[in-house]
This record gives sequence, C-alpha cells and structure tokens, in this order.
Amino acid sequence: MVGVCEGNGEVLSWLKSMPVAPEYRPSAAEFQDPIGYIFKIEKEASKYGICKIIPPFPPSSRKTAIANLNRSLAETGSTFTTRQQQIGFCPRRPRPVQRPVWQSGDRYTFTEFESKAKSFEKTYLKRHAKKASGLGPGPLETETLFWKATLDKPFSVEYANDMPGSAFSPKCRRVGDPSSLADTQWNMRAVSRAKGSLLQFMKEEIPGVTSPMVYVAMLFSWFAWHVEDHDLHSLNYLHMGAGKTWYGVPRDAAVAFEEVVRVHGYG
Repeated sequence: MVGVCEGNGEVLSWLKSMPVAPEYRPSAAEFQDPIGYIFKIEKEASKYGICKIIPPFPPSSRKTAIANLNRSLAETGSTFTTRQQQIGFCPRRPRPVQRPVWQSGDRYTFTEFESKAKSFEKTYLKRHAKKASGLGPGPLETETLFWKATLDKPFSVEYANDMPGSAFSPKCRRVGDPSSLADTQWNMRAVSRAKGSLLQFMKEEIPGVTSPMVYVAMLFSWFAWHVEDHDLHSLNYLHMGAGKTWYGVPRDAAVAFEEVVRVHGYG
C-alpha cells in the first residue's frame, strides 16, 4: 500500500470498509448473448446496484480506439469542448461556493486534452501523494486524495461528457470467431439492438440510450449521483487511461441514500 502525505498517511476508514461490487468473468460462450448474460447475473448484481464484467476477449488496440474516437469527433468537428468542474467546498468559509460547479471549459483535440490531463495529474500527485518504490498511489489512495480535496480550497478540473460517438469500431462482426471485444455483440454501437433487447424496436437513434456516448476526463473528474434514464440498465466501457471509480446503490436503498444526501449534504 502506498501512503498519502496528508493526515496519518492512511486510506480513509470508510473506504476500507465499503463493500466491493461483484466481478464477473464470463466464458466466450456466455459472452455471445449480452442480454441473456445480464439476466443471468442480475439477481446477484442488483444487490449492489452495480457490477464489473471482465470480457473474455482482448480490447482493441489503443491506436484503433483513438482512430475510432477521432472519426467520431470528425462527424461534429475535429475538437470537443470540456466543462470546468469545481473540486472542493472549503468549510472554513461562510460561503464556500461562489460560482457554478459546472462551467464552460476549452476546446481540445484528443491529443491536446490527454497532454493537459497527464500534466495536471503529475503535478497534483507530486504535491499531495507520497511515492513508494517509484509507484504512484493505488485506487484507494487516489480515492482518499479526492475526498480530502473536496474539503479543501476549491480548484477546477476539466471533463468532456455526453459526446455522441464511440471509440468502438463502427461495425462488429456477427459471424466467425471474434478477435477482440469490438467484434462481439457487446460492442457499444450494437449492444442496444442485441437479441432480447426492447431497444431494438426503437426506430430513432437516441444518444446514450440506443447509441453510445463518449466521456473524456482527467484526474478527479466526477459525475453526479443519478438514476439511469427510464430506469434502464447502463453499460460503460473504459477504453484506456487510468482506472475509474464507481459507486453504486441498490434499488432498495435508494430512499435511504437520498435521505442521507438531504440531511448530511444539503442540511
């Protein structure tokens, strides 16, 4: 474990004790039917509100993913616009929030944004995280840094969200042996129309429902707690970059969770 410079160098106790959602590793045969597999694991996974599925096929190469992403961006322009996200609500000030949490950011190519994100991460971790044997902080240490930053002096990071498009190839092969995840029905461009999905009967394309959207982020980028549109399931795939931390709430705990936010967040 790598220590954190602030406090006593330990991971926050509540992070250590938080239950970890189930992780599934389907076989190639199970993976052929996305909707069928979701039904198979749903009863157990629903107890956590979230789960992780490890595909039995390798991902597309980074080069291919970036090419597909750039091709998607080219449909609306070669660049994308970010949003500024505030991190930190300093409790020592009587009015800690003086500006909107989400503000317009700048326009970037994917390469430009990646360079800025890496620069910010390197600078921030050098200042706030202690290295051990040349390694950076692990997932729980990074999580601890995030939650400590929310109680400190406000600063901003940038996040590009809800961009129609995908880093998956435009078409997936429906016959033969798949050589990568993109060749299967789990390709995000095809999964909504898979056998057993009611979405296959929708004539129109709805970004984020019947067709995928892309999210590009940097260290500490976040997305608000929410229930998926129309209570649908949500599929997310991490193409590249650092790990992403998710929190899930099972349906039977939704009311209790919202009460906690109301009392301890807004109250």
